[in-house]
Amino acid sequence: MDVSATISVKPGDSEKPDRAKLEEAARLLKESGFEVTRIGRYGVSVTGKQDDFSRVLGVQAAPDKAMATPAKPAQRELGDLIDKVEVAPKPQLY
Repeated sequence: MDVSATISVKPGDSEKPDRAKLEEAARLLKESGFEVTRIGRYGVSVTGKQDDFSRVLGVQAAPDKAMATPAKPAQRELGDLIDKVEVAPKPQLY
C-alpha cells in the first residue's frame, strides 16, 4: 500500500529553503522511486511504497499511522538536503 508524506528540506541562510534545494530534493526523491505530488515552500510531498521509505529515507512509514521523524537517508546527497519525514494518514470520511 502506498504512503503519502511531506519531506522537509533543510533551510539555507533564511527561514525557508530556497527553490533550487526544493527542486533538487524532488529530483532525487523521484529518481529513488517516489512520485512527487507537490513542491511546497518548506518541503516536497511524495507518495511511495513502504519499502521505499525504509530503503531510501531510513524510516518505517505506514499508510494508516501518523508520524513525524528525522530522516536517515542512505544517499548522502539526499541527506544534505532533507530534514524530516511527516506522514499523515488519509482521513476517514463518514
